[in-house]
Amino acid sequence: MKFIDIWDLKVAAGQLTVWRPTAGPPHSSDWMPDARPASYLQEAHLNDALNAAAGGRGPSWLATSFELPGSLDEYALCKAFTDWINRHEVLRSRLEPYADGDVLGMYRSTLRPGAVGLMRAEHGHVDDPRELSARLEAVLDGSTDPLAWPSFVFLTVRRPDSTTVCVGLDHHNVDGYAVLLIAHEIRELYAAALDDRRACLTEVGSYLDFAGPERQDAARLHGDHEAVRQWREFVAEGGGRLPEFVVPVADGDAPAPVPQTGGLDWLLDAEGARAFEMECRRGGGDFFSGLLACLALAGQRLAGQEDFRTVTPFHTRSERRFHRSLGWYVGIAPVGVAVRGGDVFAQVLKESGEALRRARPLACAPLARLTELLGIPLEPRFMVSYMDIRSLPGAGRWAEWNATALRSRRIHPHEVYLWLMRTREGVYLSHRHPDSESGRAAVLPYLAETARLVRRVAAGDPPSAVPRTHPHAPAARAGGGRGKESTPC
Repeated sequence: MKFIDIWDLKVAAGQLTVWRPTAGPPHSSDWMPDARPASYLQEAHLNDALNAAAGGRGPSWLATSFELPGSLDEYALCKAFTDWINRHEVLRSRLEPYADGDVLGMYRSTLRPGAVGLMRAEHGHVDDPRELSARLEAVLDGSTDPLAWPSFVFLTVRRPDSTTVCVGLDHHNVDGYAVLLIAHEIRELYAAALDDRRACLTEVGSYLDFAGPERQDAARLHGDHEAVRQWREFVAEGGGRLPEFVVPVADGDAPAPVPQTGGLDWLLDAEGARAFEMECRRGGGDFFSGLLACLALAGQRLAGQEDFRTVTPFHTRSERRFHRSLGWYVGIAPVGVAVRGGDVFAQVLKESGEALRRARPLACAPLARLTELLGIPLEPRFMVSYMDIRSLPGAGRWAEWNATALRSRRIHPHEVYLWLMRTREGVYLSHRHPDSESGRAAVLPYLAETARLVRRVAAGDPPSAVPRTHPHAPAARAGGGRGKESTPC
């Protein structure tokens, strides 16, 4: 399944329908007071949205689209949507920010299973694919407000022989991994409704049950905790902030907001991915450490960067009941890889593996909690994510379903996010960065060099770092501006 920007989605013409969840008003008896707290990620995300509300804010949703074959059975699809809402409690819960003096908090209320209905609105037949894409985006932007319920929406584009289904949710409901589960679940619920049978889906836990223990664990962190100490050192080495991209992508400390652009590049096919993994294992590493080594080498070869620094997400689905649960189960960890002039790939691979092993335990500390303990804002600017999604439910049929994961537009002058995904078809790199002259000039050559190095490893010709003297390389900038921004996916 590809992970792409919404503007790259192509949907064939058809009858557009919007399906919005409905329930009683916020203070009606439908909504039960719920003492379970918001997770740290949810609270930080909603507070950011609240602070930005007066000046306007961009969308923060994730979505997926996929196709159903044949003539649509609207009753079965409606049942599939409501059964899916009943399956995932996070969709039936709302968080309302409140202030008690100087203290901000979140009040939660939750709907029982079966309390959510659907209101269907027909938007007519849309022939122009560009207009259809724009209308889908407008509905997703307008129906996923993190400060309101519902913060998710369903759309369908119906044709005589097939229907495209699109499901969009604000980020506080879902992470990038969970988005990849949606097509399989809703298609199975739809098939079960058509056949009048029970859906073949495993039971899942509730993200609401995860958030309380997460906050309890985070509350035990203190200034002398090993994770906090290592984070403090990492931030101090970066001049008091999280890493920037390997070379500047914005001008000055407070540049004007810049729309982001992005794309998707296939690095390897399935055979090449197996060859790449074999080379990495031969060198004592694994797939992610091999990719990280190539990223670090690209920074050194293009920019003379001998200390590759980024942050990377790790999942926090530590219990089996949360493995297929909808929610934002992500921790962020700092990664630093030394690349000395003349280092061969095997050495950088070893450094990368050690960096990931050091990083993994540090994801237990939520960024919002670290901000409290360190007393400084921690705003990710350069993130590298890796997922092996070959074994996810439905992965073998995603191509048949035309399943795609989507992200909303973003406006930011500094952020550079890279998502490396291993699928059954191979490995791709999806990316997002400022759509400016400096952003394109910095990021695109780096991505091309990374792709070239990955393919060299797969071909059995592992690269090395250039000699320490590198007169034409620009100096990598350690810092940059500190604009307010949301936690990444």
